[in-house]
Amino acid sequence: MSRQIEQALLSLMPTYGSDLPPALVELAGSLLAQSRHQASTLKADEEIARTYACANIACDRLKITLDLPPIEPRPPIPPRIYKRLYTHLDNILRGSSTPTRATPGRTRTPGSRFRDADNSPSRPLPSRATPTKEQSLAQFRTPTKGATGTPTKSTRKKEAFAGVNLHAWIQPTTRWVCAETDHKKLAPTILAGMENIITPAGRRTDDEWVLQNLTALFAAVYFFVTMRVKALASGEGIDREGYVPLRKEILALLARARNEVTVKDLAEEDAWEGWSTVKSKDFDDAVAKVNERAWLTGDWYQGIADVVKLSQRSHLEDVEMQDEEVILKMQIKKADTMFQDKYDFLSEAKRTKYSHWKEDMFAKIALSTTQGAAMEVDT
Repeated sequence: MSRQIEQALLSLMPTYGSDLPPALVELAGSLLAQSRHQASTLKADEEIARTYACANIACDRLKITLDLPPIEPRPPIPPRIYKRLYTHLDNILRGSSTPTRATPGRTRTPGSRFRDADNSPSRPLPSRATPTKEQSLAQFRTPTKGATGTPTKSTRKKEAFAGVNLHAWIQPTTRWVCAETDHKKLAPTILAGMENIITPAGRRTDDEWVLQNLTALFAAVYFFVTMRVKALASGEGIDREGYVPLRKEILALLARARNEVTVKDLAEEDAWEGWSTVKSKDFDDAVAKVNERAWLTGDWYQGIADVVKLSQRSHLEDVEMQDEEVILKMQIKKADTMFQDKYDFLSEAKRTKYSHWKEDMFAKIALSTTQGAAMEVDT
């Protein structure tokens, strides 16, 4: 779960490095734990963003204390729902701005301590050997790097990414691919899908197929998300003729991502753990496996409809501010109306085509009339 919190914090502060302040991570985790008790019954679409909202609240409360960079929320749910969730959690967790300390016990007066000492059975004082010179000076010496039992900075980072969390390359690769294809708003949805499959219940899955086909799984999730958006936006599905070029495009993007994406502060081996070259057959197998395992029934995938509706609403609001002529042209191009090119009989192309046809017909009529008159003269 700590890895999910760290990912949410890094998503909120994309300009921040990978070394998050411990106080920020601790506060976000504390808020998340308290929210599960004080707001245990959230709606399905709100539950998706619980961790993200708690991380956002933690950033807002510590941004001055820790001098955090600008916070850029990109919630995995529509802004309207997220704003309501954020306000609700911020109100009920208002008294938890810092991690609480353990509640002190009862106050003990000197008299009570003496009474307790009198009533307690006598025990011999533990004997302790006189410390040597080396033992006395050891606490003032700087520990040697890499000493047994003392994790170094690189060791802590390696442990943070190994064994229980989402693989380090997935988040930056998702952002890069979405930026390259002009689908930046889909990045949170794709990441939510990968987390749902790879780290269910906050821990890395034991599914061998998933762990051995991470890159192909990523490609399949990206494919299904983009196809879902296209189907909701235009009502168009995909056939074999469209599938093959799209598959080729996705595989080419993955090849570029491996060379252009940089995972900060990690060695090459740790940064690209689980990455593999994906071929066409691997992609096809992953698409079939995602369908077979019913991973698309989760809230992360069903919530795409809300994202599309929100985008369309924003687009329509922008269009209303434009000139009426521009609006008319955009409506003509809309896929779900009858005003398509093939039905636009008054377009410039149709007018030109009709003009040529008209001239040809007049020429044929004139030729027929001339031939008919010549035959009458001969007779």
